Amino acid sequence: MTTFKLKSALKSGVSYLEDVYGGAAIIMALMTPIIIGGLAFGAEVGGWELTKRQVQNAADTAAYAAATQVRSGMESDVVAAAALAVAEVSGYKGDAAGLSVENPPSSAPNAADGTDPNGDASYVYVTLSQTANRNFTKFFAANNSITIQSEALAHVQNGRPACVLALDPSASGAVSIGGSANISLTGCDVAANSISSSAILTNGGAADLDTNCISTVGGVSDGGGVIDLTECPEAIENAPVTQDPYRNVAEPPACASYQPVGNFTAGPSPKNINSVGCWGGAAQTTLSVTKTVNLNASGTYVFKNVNINLSGGGLIAGTHITIYLEGTSSITINGNASLDISAPVSGAFSGIAIFGDRDSAGALDLSGTSGVTVVGAVYSPNSHITFIGDSSGFAPGECTQVIGGTVTFSGDADFDVDCSASGTTSIVTAQSIKIVG
Repeated sequence: MTTFKLKSALKSGVSYLEDVYGGAAIIMALMTPIIIGGLAFGAEVGGWELTKRQVQNAADTAAYAAATQVRSGMESDVVAAAALAVAEVSGYKGDAAGLSVENPPSSAPNAADGTDPNGDASYVYVTLSQTANRNFTKFFAANNSITIQSEALAHVQNGRPACVLALDPSASGAVSIGGSANISLTGCDVAANSISSSAILTNGGAADLDTNCISTVGGVSDGGGVIDLTECPEAIENAPVTQDPYRNVAEPPACASYQPVGNFTAGPSPKNINSVGCWGGAAQTTLSVTKTVNLNASGTYVFKNVNINLSGGGLIAGTHITIYLEGTSSITINGNASLDISAPVSGAFSGIAIFGDRDSAGALDLSGTSGVTVVGAVYSPNSHITFIGDSSGFAPGECTQVIGGTVTFSGDADFDVDCSASGTTSIVTAQSIKIVG
């Protein structure tokens, strides 16, 4: 009996030792925490990667939005606000502190084509930083979150040269051509920032406008078939806003004193003004010019609240000068009166021959039948400018630009795009934007 029990026990023990059917359960029990941890780690890292993709998409769209504002000439705070607003719509969960907008860039990597964008104002570099919480991985790290950062580089590129620009944002006929005007613009475009469906407006079939192309934020109304485009198959409507090329040029400081305008024309003809100065004052006055007035000194001539009327063969002439129209000053050229001036080619007002106060609504009627010769820019952002002028006799590199709130051509005008010797800043229209990094 005793022997049997011992043999049974020995046999049973051997069976237990040889039984492997419970080993998988034991291994599974030991491995389950590791497997679950791996799945949790993978899911968390995958979530970070998804967030990274969202932040990158937000950075791309923010850079593009910022570039549209740069293209339009907006201030840096507007550029940054546009970038943040579009980034948030695109899934960015950070705040303004996590957004950086550089224009021009100072720390951007090279663009996709290998060019260095740093210091180039046509590039916009945007970086976005956003935190993501740790869940499982916080047990293995010293902090409870990670920072996800993405960057994007946008380039404002291409574009077309323009020589006429109307800045008014909503006017019908922001650029208008009427009567029997014959406008020939060689190598340059006409641009208007108005959203009106008739931002570019022609009146009557007797007029003619020959230009490379037309670009307008709104539309074109050419009922008389006046417009003849030499490069574009049709006008570029619903185009981006064209940047004011002189938006950053500061107006002259206020004069300490002003001379009476009568002193400007007194005496024999021609009247020679041998030093720059300031004329007019607080009260609105009129300066009639019926003789030749030579502005012999290069520099800036300031007129405050002065209506300058040229008539009866009157002429104002000067080389490398800027006529600054302060307050409500205006210029009107009637009959056989004329204007023959050129802008400075360097300095604070380089390229600007006539500079209208940005807060002024004074009109510029430069339509004398004897012709208007202006080398450089007629720049009065809030004025209505009527222009007749001829650049056919200009030297190589000399050109005319007309930039106003609204612009009307009522007679013949001949422009040339070659401004290389005029000191002007280029008007560039219909620019595109590309993400390049």
